[in-house]
Amino acid sequence: MHGRGDQRGLTQAVQAVVLFPLALGVFLGLLQWSLHAWAHSTALAAAQEGAAVAAAFDGTADLGRTAAARVAANGSLSAVSVRVTRSSATTEATVRGRVVTIIWARDVSATARVPTERVTGS
Repeated sequence: MHGRGDQRGLTQAVQAVVLFPLALGVFLGLLQWSLHAWAHSTALAAAQEGAAVAAAFDGTADLGRTAAARVAANGSLSAVSVRVTRSSATTEATVRGRVVTIIWARDVSATARVPTERVTGS
């Protein structure tokens, strides 16, 4: 007969009950982080595209907003808003949206600023 001093460690069932929630939490945290990275990359790409289209010689702020919204519509962002401002020297596009949520709600924003194309005298 074995005494109590011979028992070591936790039983497998107790180990599973302790480790499964921890492993699930780590997995969900990594998944949320990857969704945030995807959403931020999308917002940045959309802002760059919107600024480039609006800054073209024949571009307009409306064309830039349309281009940015098209790029941002890949499913990584919800509640997307696009703001494009075009001046004679620079064009700026800002894309904001909400990350797909698993654990916590988070908003992302990205801005791109490029020189506006224009005819200059030689």
